[in-house]
Amino acid sequence: MDMQEYAHEFAEHWYSLPTPMQAAGGSWIVRAGHNKAKPHYVVGPKSIQQFGFHLIQSGKVQVTSGGVTVELAESDAFCLFPGKSYIYQATPDSSEELHMVWLALDGPQVPYLLLEVGLTDTSFHLRQALDHRVWATIRQFIQYFQKGKLDPMREQSLLFELLWRIKQNTDIQQAMPKRHWVTEVKPYMELHCTENIKIDDIARYMGVHRSHLYTAFMKEFDCSPMQYLQRLRLEKGSQLLKKTDLSVTEIALSLGYPDLFSFTRAFTKLYGISPKGYRG
Repeated sequence: MDMQEYAHEFAEHWYSLPTPMQAAGGSWIVRAGHNKAKPHYVVGPKSIQQFGFHLIQSGKVQVTSGGVTVELAESDAFCLFPGKSYIYQATPDSSEELHMVWLALDGPQVPYLLLEVGLTDTSFHLRQALDHRVWATIRQFIQYFQKGKLDPMREQSLLFELLWRIKQNTDIQQAMPKRHWVTEVKPYMELHCTENIKIDDIARYMGVHRSHLYTAFMKEFDCSPMQYLQRLRLEKGSQLLKKTDLSVTEIALSLGYPDLFSFTRAFTKLYGISPKGYRG
């Protein structure tokens, strides 16, 4: 399909409706398109209810949002955030025609996806974030929409690939405060405690040496990682004993213990009673 002519641009638009899978996943594309701007191209002032992610292929554009004005050019990107008034227009002195691609995104996951690439409502643009790999993915997006045979899984994969490729080109480590790694150890163990993980597995995931993990965890939580992991497993075991009809052996193996004896010994040591006695 060729671009259609409008008052200020030539453009091609596509509109979408999220499937239950996309809605459950928390992010989806509402509409997409690309354009070639006419002279004196201007959009706004107005606001939208979705996230308007714009990628600049050529030319220059001046964007104002939240009282901040920036001038962006080829390989830059900007995002319009819901409910915020904005205006953007082609820069008059640009020697190149403004050409942009855009995706309007919605869903509760979208702010977190944008944060991954360094975009927030107060820091709404990226400079030199679009290289040939990003544009290759964008071309796949355009071809996907032009074919008209929509596949929600393909659509989601392209969206994540696009954002991932952009992330490779952005230096956002300082812009995104990160919790100290030791605070991630407990959630990691809580999620995987029944999978027979070892302390070496945790240290490897956190990117630290085993001894450093031990020292930092002891300092932060006043117990060793293994003690906490053991306690998690046994607390889950006590719940299974009271709330299910699983045999003690089934519970032991479900918690990651190699056999009934190992579970019984650990459980009795912590609770002062055997698993069968605890069940009553």
